[in-house]
Amino acid sequence: MSRRIVVLSGRVASGKSTLGDDLVARFGAVRFKTNDLIRATSADELGRRELQEAGDRLDRRTHGRWVADGLVRELDRIPDEALIVVDAARRLAQVQALRAAFGGQVTHVHLTAPIEVLAARYRSSRAGRPGELASYDEVAQNATERLVDRLATQADVVIDSRISSEEDVVVRAATRLGLYGSRASRLVDVVVGGQFGSEGKGHICSYLAPEYELLVRVGGQNAGHTVKKSDGGTDVHHQLPSGTLTNPRAHLLIAAGAVVNADKLLAEIGECEVEPNRLAIDGKSWSYGKQTSMQRPTSRRGLGQPNRG
Repeated sequence: MSRRIVVLSGRVASGKSTLGDDLVARFGAVRFKTNDLIRATSADELGRRELQEAGDRLDRRTHGRWVADGLVRELDRIPDEALIVVDAARRLAQVQALRAAFGGQVTHVHLTAPIEVLAARYRSSRAGRPGELASYDEVAQNATERLVDRLATQADVVIDSRISSEEDVVVRAATRLGLYGSRASRLVDVVVGGQFGSEGKGHICSYLAPEYELLVRVGGQNAGHTVKKSDGGTDVHHQLPSGTLTNPRAHLLIAAGAVVNADKLLAEIGECEVEPNRLAIDGKSWSYGKQTSMQRPTSRRGLGQPNRG
């Protein structure tokens, strides 16, 4: 596995340090702190305001390249396969310089939250600590800090830490980085409704379908999973998987235990122009309807013995 570099950005108190801590603790990431680079330029102890101002001077002098240049100098002590967390970028020029130096190894994760939430976090955890400013308003007086959220327009992942728990944030970042499994792994993902139906399962499955080789439908026929079409219209799937049309290359399976209305299924197959070798029906599914010749597959690719019903 080649080196990967995740660049964190976001306003003060958006959750960058927490995400960095989690990536280090869970995945053995190596942390590269831009504040340490700034402190190395001064013999004096630097507080929040001095760090902001010193970082701005470095940006003006190097056009944002100082972060990438500092990381290049550190690579001799970092394993080639390491996950490196750059904590954190404050200007787009810094991220651009990192991409220019490391290309596709860079993933940019931006964290955001409403100002009132950031201010409350700052009051509860940072205000009054040595080197910190008295209020979030003082933090935001820095011109660079006020514009940090512009980095969201260029980020690979944007996460709202107000509506995402700490666990959600690290899972989203780690998933984007591919830390939970290689693309070669054979994985099964299951979409489950958390309430009483109509949560949007069909839309989610239709949206995710292009990433999968096999789409599976379980349960009985229902009022219909409504999904959007590329032309702006909608389709309703009662029996077929919701991604039938959004991923025409995927194989389709009606799984064990499913209840199949033979007449409606055959009509839906015709409407969606599903080829015979694309759909399989598990032998332990149940069918009913006027079409008594419903078949079950002897393999995933074909139709064979009559189904029960």
